[in-house]
Amino acid sequence: MSELSKRISTGIIFVIVLIGCIVWNEYSFMLLFSLLTILSINEYYNIVRDKLVANYEWQTLYKFLSTIFGVIVFAIIFLVSSGKIPLIYLSLVAAFPLCWFVIEMYHISEAPFVNVCINSMALFYIAMPFGSASFVVFQHGGDNYEFKYLLAVLIFAWANDSWAYLIGKNFGKHKLFERISPKKTWEGLFGGAIASMVFSGIMYFSYNYYSVNDAGYIHYFTLSFITIITSTYGDLAESMIKRNFNIKDTGHTLPGHGGLLDRFDGLIFTIPSCALYIIATGI
Repeated sequence: MSELSKRISTGIIFVIVLIGCIVWNEYSFMLLFSLLTILSINEYYNIVRDKLVANYEWQTLYKFLSTIFGVIVFAIIFLVSSGKIPLIYLSLVAAFPLCWFVIEMYHISEAPFVNVCINSMALFYIAMPFGSASFVVFQHGGDNYEFKYLLAVLIFAWANDSWAYLIGKNFGKHKLFERISPKKTWEGLFGGAIASMVFSGIMYFSYNYYSVNDAGYIHYFTLSFITIITSTYGDLAESMIKRNFNIKDTGHTLPGHGGLLDRFDGLIFTIPSCALYIIATGI
């Protein structure tokens, strides 16, 4: 199988599974994002392992504990957003990054604070953003699961990413942020932005046609605009990480596409931002 065929087939299967789990019900959504959290944390530790000031046994322990912490953090956010436990339990999320200070006290290391920062970032950068997707599918703190906004945001992000790549590759001349990502251009940015805004209209009218929409077009347009800005910064942040560690891809989870963090880099910034907008506006 050629590299292009592998990339296309993997992409199709990945999109089908992702959309299917989001659309099916809240439990398939929960399982999907729990798995994404686990696999992404694993990728993260494969990248940062050499920066940890610890031997192999402690590095393995760090990855194991971060995975457990990440799943618990996601579970707490899911249960709070779905109204299954009171809002006060959300404060427990802050305890897990702080736990690394206590854990590091029992580890003799020349740079304990470096280890604390790297381990805590697994929760801040992966578990919490994925967990915030729960606030997108459970509006108003109730148990009524609605996939429409999360699906829309995913499509806005994919449209932005795909068209930014196509326009940038074929017409890009002016560098967007050459120091961090030499291939990204202003032409690509605007191409992706236009595509995302077009899809905001497509999603709005599609939802209206199938009678699953109860929000005005301005909200979909705003969500697409938020996605354009935050997805771009999320992509640049991932590029900064990869340049810092001198790697091309974050992993090999998705054949032909690299790792999960390569595919979700923009959404890591986008999902919490859109969740905040949805909560603030009450749509």
